[in-house]
Amino acid sequence: MRIDYTKLTTLGALHMAQYLPAAFTGVALPAIFRAEGLPLEMFWLFALPAVPRWFKWLIALPVDSYGSSRFGYRKSWIVPCTLLGSLLYFSLSFVEPSSATVYLIVGILVIKSVIMAAQDVAVDAFATETFTIVDRTVGTSIIIFMGYLGGVIGGGLMSVVETFGWSSTMATASVMLVAAALPAILRREPPPRLASQQRRARGERPGLLGLLKRKDARYILPFMYLLGFSGTFFTILLSVFLVDRGLSLTEIGIILPLTTFLGIGGGALLTPLLVNRLGLRGAAVIGLITLPLEGVVFAWFASTAALPPVAAMIPILAVLNLTTSIYTFAANNSRFRWASKAQAATEFSLQSSIWNGGVWTAGTLAGFAAAWLGWTTFFVVA
Repeated sequence: MRIDYTKLTTLGALHMAQYLPAAFTGVALPAIFRAEGLPLEMFWLFALPAVPRWFKWLIALPVDSYGSSRFGYRKSWIVPCTLLGSLLYFSLSFVEPSSATVYLIVGILVIKSVIMAAQDVAVDAFATETFTIVDRTVGTSIIIFMGYLGGVIGGGLMSVVETFGWSSTMATASVMLVAAALPAILRREPPPRLASQQRRARGERPGLLGLLKRKDARYILPFMYLLGFSGTFFTILLSVFLVDRGLSLTEIGIILPLTTFLGIGGGALLTPLLVNRLGLRGAAVIGLITLPLEGVVFAWFASTAALPPVAAMIPILAVLNLTTSIYTFAANNSRFRWASKAQAATEFSLQSSIWNGGVWTAGTLAGFAAAWLGWTTFFVVA
């Protein structure tokens, strides 16, 4: 059986679409508000939009139960949610970030998160059902890389905010969400997998009880929480740290997206080779042992009188992103293996809900921890 790269790229485009405007708001807003003087103790507000994603498992139950077989079972959710999400992002272009509008902006992002959580559930289910044993490892690399690529492009938009302004840049990001999803929306959706069809034919509804009774759930689900917490706790304040060290929004908008693209791209190419040679566990361990090095490097950045030149920071951060992304790719490969095809949305989304619980906890605590510990100690602890 040959790998269907067209199918995998289409799935990747859906993941890229999710991250385009989300990365822009996630990177730009903390940096902009920090430049406006917002204290670190207030940055818990930007973790609130992650709360609806705790409940992806609940959203997944109707997503797994309802849809049009004629239009596309998953596209019945992907299309309207993408359009509504884009409109909510577009509405932010009319609200300039300031201390007076921070609560309004966060409120819009929370509503957006509910809509886009449903889209995310359908996209993840689509991928889980579509992957075969042959293309799962390569497919995981493609869709995760394209998700990061969407984040790179979205985060890179921050480099033009100072030139074109918030409104124009935010409007562009909202349009890019629809544009990136368009190839997948236009592509014909294959029929549901046999296991899913049989479940529906028997009149069975998706449920979580059997999933929670699985013995491996006892360690996989706590692992998902820690995976979300640990990655977010370290990275969520990187743009804020760089603002505190005197970099402009334009410089940050160049450094972070470029190093992410180079590093994650290298990880996407290298991980399937490592998995084929060493297995998922071996590949994950290689990525895992490099994580402390990332903390040491950023602690060094925080303790020096001045940051290294941009030309030196780019290769350093790119290498760190490459090595640590191997762990991320291996972990996501395992997630697709664990979810069944009979109720793909429900089972994958339970993992995501718990993962997002870790993301929210980290986003809530990181600002307080950085203010209390100082940047050097914060990065060591993180």
